Amino acid sequence: MLAKVTRGNQITIPKEVIKQANLRDSSPYVEVSYSHGVILLKPVMVEERISSEQYEKFQKWALENKEDDLQYKTLDEGISHLKKRAKK
Repeated sequence: MLAKVTRGNQITIPKEVIKQANLRDSSPYVEVSYSHGVILLKPVMVEERISSEQYEKFQKWALENKEDDLQYKTLDEGISHLKKRAKK
């Protein structure tokens, strides 16, 4: 199969190759390498991570009480409220 390299150094991978490689929108990344005249594209899964500092900052923000927070007497009351909101 033939693919054209555009001015922006982009190529379109043929559908048949996409199917054979089992590439999906949920795993859109490939590792690119070059060896002995061959360009190799290897599908990879990328796990995005945040720094421990960012996590701690988020956790502090998420756990702090805010003026408009709703308070529930029981867990069941909170779950019931969430189910009602989900139906809207």
